[in-house]
Order: sequence, then structure tokens, then C-alpha cells
Amino acid sequence: MTGSAEYLKEVKRRFRLTSDYALAEKLGIAQPEANLLRRGLKVPKPELCIRIAKLLGRSPVELLLVAQKDKAPAEAKEYWTLALTAVDVMLHVPQSPRYIPRKVEAIGHELRQLESQTLTYEGAAANAEAVRLMESAERSVDAVMERWNIWKKGEPLYPNYLLANQAAVRRQVTIRRLLILTREQMDDPELVGDAIQVMDDQQRTGIKIFFAFREELNQCATFLRWEEDFKKHGAAEDLNAALFDGEILIFSQSYGQVALGVVGKPTPITMINRLTITWRPEIIRELNPAPLFDMTRYVFEYNGEESFKTQLTRFMRLGEREGQP
Repeated sequence: MTGSAEYLKEVKRRFRLTSDYALAEKLGIAQPEANLLRRGLKVPKPELCIRIAKLLGRSPVELLLVAQKDKAPAEAKEYWTLALTAVDVMLHVPQSPRYIPRKVEAIGHELRQLESQTLTYEGAAANAEAVRLMESAERSVDAVMERWNIWKKGEPLYPNYLLANQAAVRRQVTIRRLLILTREQMDDPELVGDAIQVMDDQQRTGIKIFFAFREELNQCATFLRWEEDFKKHGAAEDLNAALFDGEILIFSQSYGQVALGVVGKPTPITMINRLTITWRPEIIRELNPAPLFDMTRYVFEYNGEESFKTQLTRFMRLGEREGQP
């Protein structure tokens, strides 16, 4: 018995047709053909599928796919079953509230990307997806952030992503995060205060927070190779990357600023415009940030404001001696 034959049985029941002759007349085909179709010995042609669908108030797409499945060889039938399942979901998506079809469309977009083992998110979805990944982490997270100001109060990662980090730590997930600071930033007392506040916030949540100075990292061939590899894969100029459980990597491809507020003076907020998520093994091997935490000559664990300022003073004096601006 074919799947198509079940629809013909339904036509007979709905219209109270007692013979193949009556069925043939209803469908506009010859009686012998109706007999073969009803017994599952023949598959209806596309135009007949459409006619049957209209009689039953069903989507023609559904009938067309069933007919294709009926004609397919045994080894291919399971794939047509998957296609039917997907179509069935789409056909039953309500058009209102508008959130529902948009949500389904977004899921479909994700599914189409899965084959490449890479997902891309833009706008608010990019920022939200980082939270979801942190919520799914089970063992470890190694992160490097050059655009660290997005952790400040009032910026997009505060407090939702920070709270997700804290929840992960409570699940016994080990989180290491490296902030990369520049000489230009550290020349500004306000930005120094921001950096300390960000690192204090991270440390309080149980994150192992590290810092490094960009100008010193530029002397390290390992870091420069790692940075260049990221750029080859489309990473933003300011690196922002994290590896979850050693198996899924995220990195920012671009940033932007949006103005928050419609009354009075708006507040500019930095957003991740485009985020890439990948679990391709070769990319993870190439871009794994874990080795950076072993570069103790350039990377320092944050142990409070006093020890940080000691390293900062050393760094700034070294720059003065070398005549760096």
C-alpha cells in the first residue's frame, strides 16, 4: 500500500463514494486507473496530486512529496520521510503572532547552515547566542577578548552573559578569560578604572581572569600567528573568541555601535554585529586559544587591583624608555 492510496481512501470516505467508478468520476480519470491508484499499484501524477489535495483541503506540496516517496527506491524513502516531516512542520506554522513564523524561519536558516559545521548570527541574535552557548557548556571555556569594553555595565554582555558565566561556574565549568589591553587605553585613567571593574566583576563570578598588553603580545610569534589565522577566517580586527568544551568555537566578525534612547541624549552601546560559531575540527585545532594562557612572559593572572597596577606601571615605564607613544 502506497502513501498516495491512503489519500484516495480518504476521498472515498469524505465524498461517500462506493465504487472505483465513482472515484474515477470524482477525480476525472478512467476507472482502471482509479482502481490501480486505490490499490497502491500506481502513483498519481503531479496534476492529479494537486486535484486530490484540493478535494481534501490539503497542501498540494504534501501530496506531491508523498507521491515522490512512493516512487523512490527503498534506500531513499527515509529521506523523503524527513522531507515530509519538515514540510508538515512548516505547513502547520500559524501566521500569527508574527513571532512564530519568524522563529521557524530562523530555525530553518540554522538547519541549512549545519552541513557546513558553521553558524552565523547577526545583530541581537549574535549577542543572545553567546549566552546560549555558555548555558550549554559542561567542562571548560577559554576566551580571549580584545574588545573588552563590552563587559562594562550598560554594555551588551552585562549582566546577562556575565550571569550565564556565573551559572556555568556553579556547574563546575572552568572559565578562563584573557583581556588584551592597549597602551592607548591604559593612558586613560577612566579606561584603567573600567578595566579593573570588568576584571573584578569577572573574578567575583568565579572566572579565572587574565590580562596582557597588546604591545607586548606583538613581540610573540605564537600570538601573531594565532591572530593571523583568525583574520584568515574573517575575524574582526579586535579579537573576541571563545572555545567551549574544546569542541565549539565562537568569534566576532564585526562590531557596531547603536544609540540607546529616544528621549534626551542617547547612550552609544557597542554590539557584536556578526558572530560565527563553528565546530569544524581543523578550525578548532588552528584557532584554539588555550596555548595563550601558557605564555606567562606576556599573560598575567589578575589577582586584584594592586598587582594589576604593578604590572601596568612596569609596562608603561618600559614604553617610556623605549620611546613608545
